Amino acid sequence: MKKTVEQLLMKIYAGRADIHLDLYQLSNQHRRKHGRDCDMYPSDPLQAPLWTAIASLTHARRMLEVGCGHGYTAAVMASAGGPNCHVDTIEANPQHAKLAEKAFQERDLSERITILRGRAQNLLPRLKGRYDVLFLDGDWREYPRYIPHLRRLTRPGSIIVTANLNPLFGGWGGRLQGKPAILSYLTRLVRDPHFRTYIVPGEWHSISVRV
Repeated sequence: MKKTVEQLLMKIYAGRADIHLDLYQLSNQHRRKHGRDCDMYPSDPLQAPLWTAIASLTHARRMLEVGCGHGYTAAVMASAGGPNCHVDTIEANPQHAKLAEKAFQERDLSERITILRGRAQNLLPRLKGRYDVLFLDGDWREYPRYIPHLRRLTRPGSIIVTANLNPLFGGWGGRLQGKPAILSYLTRLVRDPHFRTYIVPGEWHSISVRV
């Protein structure tokens, strides 16, 4: 996104994109320090107002995130949902989970966010109940395996936001592996009668509503 557009949106949002911005910055600092193999890429702060809108639409009381990292988006989601909303967030990297745990403690969010340690493909089958909001921001190569659990863990009116679709559409250099997995996931999700799905061009997210 061009810098001028970012500045314009930040002005329009009037500070609503600044929530937990320090944690976003810490996430990027960690990735640069950790090295090329670190996969901690926090969501753009300009997406923060999206979670307030989604929490309001779903009257969210339970949210689930796949791919916690340093905890930036989980913190934003918890704040958007308010004090009566709980966020479960899955993180496979033990070091990242530890950083997120500390970040939540420092921001008085520990009571409202639970870190589930392990890979989503192993943890999702064990989860029970229904979530109002799901955010997939992990390893896109695993996405097709999530679909049966997306149905089971949602209710009519739940919203699923899926990130990391860029590799399929030529983003991030166009050389990353796993494009067939993204294609399979999106094709199955769009054709699944349990969901209504829109793919957001440019940002390359998808937004699905459970019906």
